Amino acid sequence: MPKLVCLLAAALMLVSGAATAHSWYPKECCHDKDCHPIQCSELRYDKDGDIIYETKQIKVYFSGMQVKTSLDSYCHVCISSPNASMTPWIGQCVFIPKATS
Repeated sequence: MPKLVCLLAAALMLVSGAATAHSWYPKECCHDKDCHPIQCSELRYDKDGDIIYETKQIKVYFSGMQVKTSLDSYCHVCISSPNASMTPWIGQCVFIPKATS
């Protein structure tokens, strides 16, 4: 019985942690499960200063008001596709941590 209680407690912490991590995304950026953390190394700047998130399947540009400060120390993107099999992907927001010196 104590083992079951420990497992249930661990599962509850994981679920509540995931909900809390997702809760700070602004509604104008995040719809359902569009937002998720990424490696900051997956982002790059183009010659116009836009931010590009690119993987093997996705290439999305972010600029202006779409670029936001991350509330944690990780990068995040909020992207969606009009249809799971369609491209291009649509970028709502990108979150980048503030630089520290």
